[in-house]
Amino acid sequence: MHNSLSHFLCQWEISRSKCLLVDSLCFHPTRSALCYFLGFEFWRRAVKHEHWFDACCKQGCGSVEKAHEVGNDLSILGTQWAAVSLRGTIAHGGQKLEGGEECINADPLARQAVQIDGFWGCQVSKVAAHDFHNRREYVVVRIRTRQEVGPQALVMARHIACLRGWHPALARAEISALLPQMSVTRLEGRRLVALSGDGEEDVLVQAVNVSSGCQAILCDAVLWPCKGESDIEGLIVDVLGHLKQHPREGSVAVRAWRHEGRIEGVGPSQLAQRIGGRLHDLGYSIDLDEPVHEFGVVIDASSNTIACGWMLGFGDESDGVSSRKAAERPFFKPVSLDPRLARLAVNLASGPIDNGATVDLMTGTGGFLIEAALSGRVAVGFDLDPVMVDGANQNLTWALEAEDMTDHRGQVMQGDATQLETCMPQLEVPLTGFVLDPPYGRNSQGSLAPMELLEGVLNSARSVAERNASLVLILPIHPMGEHPDESIASTHEISLLHGQWSDVELSLRHSGWDVKALWVEHVHASLSRLILHATVAPQD
Repeated sequence: MHNSLSHFLCQWEISRSKCLLVDSLCFHPTRSALCYFLGFEFWRRAVKHEHWFDACCKQGCGSVEKAHEVGNDLSILGTQWAAVSLRGTIAHGGQKLEGGEECINADPLARQAVQIDGFWGCQVSKVAAHDFHNRREYVVVRIRTRQEVGPQALVMARHIACLRGWHPALARAEISALLPQMSVTRLEGRRLVALSGDGEEDVLVQAVNVSSGCQAILCDAVLWPCKGESDIEGLIVDVLGHLKQHPREGSVAVRAWRHEGRIEGVGPSQLAQRIGGRLHDLGYSIDLDEPVHEFGVVIDASSNTIACGWMLGFGDESDGVSSRKAAERPFFKPVSLDPRLARLAVNLASGPIDNGATVDLMTGTGGFLIEAALSGRVAVGFDLDPVMVDGANQNLTWALEAEDMTDHRGQVMQGDATQLETCMPQLEVPLTGFVLDPPYGRNSQGSLAPMELLEGVLNSARSVAERNASLVLILPIHPMGEHPDESIASTHEISLLHGQWSDVELSLRHSGWDVKALWVEHVHASLSRLILHATVAPQD
């Protein structure tokens, strides 16, 4: 009755009389390959994307690499099971797993398997399958393709970054700049991105703590599709199983919040209480006030998913950036940038804290300089107007005192931003981040026309910049609608309040800067801002 399953049988399933017939797989071109490698308990529906299962199931060890070659992820689908050989060596991402013990012990193999990059999202379920002809041992794992997500699928990611809602597209770019060693992949939720690659916890903590657009990073994270209350129990069961693989020592608290509205029947408080209760059952001490660890839960209505993981960052609480209103500074001008945009521009231009110094090319009231100094960066701001230099110094002192920062590395200097080679002080770090919000309302350079001034500053910055330096330029433009989720193309019709966009592009090219991306921030009915990110153009 088992046809080609006669060569590969699952002892554990047969012993429980639950091995399904071949015909129930509803599979045609890949049936024999599947039957050779798979033993199922719950496979009760047709499976799409046959090319992937062909690749994954034909050759045991090689299936992992082959699956990735055709562009799919390994992760969990609660109703799909596959057997992957551990007798050979599975090589993936520079790591290897050795198997083939005479007597397989499920626990250590499970712990080894989930540590492999290729097995992110694979949960080792049972070690019970055998090829009776060759006596090779297999580990049973659950998998799914990227194209097909089951109705109750637990998808595991290395880490998930949860973004603030004011401009997710800029926030994605910012977290990429702060974590250059990691790959950032957009998820279905507009405010969720997956982080993969090498990232020590202290590096992640530093990135999320200085970020403007990222509210939290969920470590060893899971995503659970959820359309309502009926899906919650399955989530909690699988999350607790996952927590056993990623334990923490010390007291914990569960923090839950919403993204993009509500999922009916699923509330943050209710979910936090239920997960917290189960954590208590596992032996964790619950401390809501000063926990050693926090477990974050994000209910994302834009994608009907719940993201969970050990949390780094502020979660839904204020990070203090948006609460620092520019209008509250002792020296204020109506054109001052919102602190959250100023912080994001600094991070996008400068990258990680230890990457180098941030240069505020025309500091004005000191918005960029303040955010750079509060981040712990080496920062210097220039302005030719002594009144602005004095005002920026007042604002910097005020902001640092409010945060009880007596030790900082920020300074304001009176100087000509078109002559940085002569006025730049000697700094202990390279110049890698440049931020510029040109003062079109006041010509701080005397008789220079706006475009002439801009090109002069860009040339000057390029002359002192390191080869890996970045620039963020912010320009006022006529309203062009809301664009919070995507960057815009340079070919987009852009109408500057001062000058022509084509002239700006020409100035950047002539001064040795390559435009990498453009974003638009809507300010009000008569004003938007263009945020431009550029890097040093390669030299011939």
